Amino acid sequence: MSWRVLLQAAVAGHFAAAAAGAACRVTYPDTGFTHAPWGDLSKSVEVRDVFAGLHTDEPGGTAYTGMMGSTQLPGWARANSTAAKYVALQDAKEASAALKFAAAHNLQVSVKSTGHDFSGRSSRPGSLLVWTHELNNISWHDDFRPAGCVQSEGRAVTLGGGVQFRQIYREAMQRDRFVIGGTCTTVGHVGFTLGGGYGIYSRMYGSGATNLLEAEVVLADGRVVTASTCGEQADLFRSLRGGGGAFGVVTKATYRTYPFPSGMHGRARGVLQGNMHVGLASFLTWYADIVRHGLAQHFGGVVLLGGRWGIKGKVSVQLHYVGINESQCSELFSELGEVSCKAAAQTWPPAHTDAGELPDGIYHNGTAMRYFTLEDIESTSFAARAVRLADASSNGLTLSLNYVLGQGSDIALASASETAVHPQVYEAIGVLKIELIELHVTPTSAMSADAEAVASFSMLRSELDALLPGAGSYYNEGDYTDVAFQNRYWGSNYPELLATKRKYDPDNVFTCHQCVGSEHSCARRLSARHAEPLLI
Repeated sequence: MSWRVLLQAAVAGHFAAAAAGAACRVTYPDTGFTHAPWGDLSKSVEVRDVFAGLHTDEPGGTAYTGMMGSTQLPGWARANSTAAKYVALQDAKEASAALKFAAAHNLQVSVKSTGHDFSGRSSRPGSLLVWTHELNNISWHDDFRPAGCVQSEGRAVTLGGGVQFRQIYREAMQRDRFVIGGTCTTVGHVGFTLGGGYGIYSRMYGSGATNLLEAEVVLADGRVVTASTCGEQADLFRSLRGGGGAFGVVTKATYRTYPFPSGMHGRARGVLQGNMHVGLASFLTWYADIVRHGLAQHFGGVVLLGGRWGIKGKVSVQLHYVGINESQCSELFSELGEVSCKAAAQTWPPAHTDAGELPDGIYHNGTAMRYFTLEDIESTSFAARAVRLADASSNGLTLSLNYVLGQGSDIALASASETAVHPQVYEAIGVLKIELIELHVTPTSAMSADAEAVASFSMLRSELDALLPGAGSYYNEGDYTDVAFQNRYWGSNYPELLATKRKYDPDNVFTCHQCVGSEHSCARRLSARHAEPLLI
């Protein structure tokens, strides 16, 4: 039986009751929300009103906005996506109290740490926000054994649900340890890992999902459980490793750590000669050879084809290396003489670890990426078609070696079968990404759609799909308008994820745009009859 048949059966079975008339949970300014006995909840946790903000230390903070102006699919902006009240969690017990209160009074809940989600999934207008940002304790372990397991996993770190990468990296460097994370240091580890979690060194050390060892989770009914691959909630744990944020509130998580790769990491930068077609063809020839020789695990980063962040008409290489030294890196790049390697003293510059403010006004008109394989880039037409995409896009095209673990190290692939991400992640060697964004834009609820940008994105996405038909995408940075998101983000893993969702959250308390089970929830959702972006 195919995965599509299984998916259809799972969706039909799970949501028969919902289709029969389960009511949406209430939000502000509904009287059911405003007249709830908030004083009762305040006896066990502190409840406050939410105001829209720009910082990671504000409950109303949102890093990205976008897609405003549609009559069919709501976009998200600080003006229309802010929760009404919030609880700043101090421990799992407070999350439990908040969720039990919400269940008793049929209130819509949302969960947020820093507000970096590309599609505003942590922003539910008028909801009760369960804010994990103040859960920022860090504990380091010399010998960690996950709950229910017999075997120790060695050195590890336990992070409160609100810890951001700037805090992790600072402490990890002090201990000469390495923890997998993202390049934006104000991002929180939980959302990163729930979506899969890839960084520039993931091909060597794995992803957030593969390195997750244990998680403390508060379920929709208020129960607090400790999930691991060995315990009673092994199915829940697998879903947390890349299945998105639809299963519970993660208040604590433990990850593997590694020795810091001193002297064995750095950057490889350069602008390739010739036009974009010549430059990309040269890079792809080099990269295919690297992959065939089993060396892809040493490289991450991006290659920019023109665009806002690159150089018009040129191919800019902005890679990182690990597990080799500067001399070895230079030798590997000998065929691309424009690229120079430079060793790094540390993983990220200290200046980046103290940035507390979110990027100002990053507005999405459309974002889409697709995984590609060695076979794809060896096609004689791949470079030319990719360059046409770059030329047609106002922001150019990004070829990223992140977001995938194909041809990774044994360490990176050791737990591959235990995660819930799209199986293509472990076969692909990179992604192509189109991203139509605007800077310094603060949208209002009345903002109209940019018809030209909508049409451009629709065309670019069609061309991307034609170039890489059937390719999957990374959940955390996917296409907001993708009606086939279940297969795009999770592939054959989706029926299992949906079954786990039904087991632990049968009433769809934790729901959001393009989350597991959101097909028939009260979240922003897409209709399958719309094949094009809905911003009209």
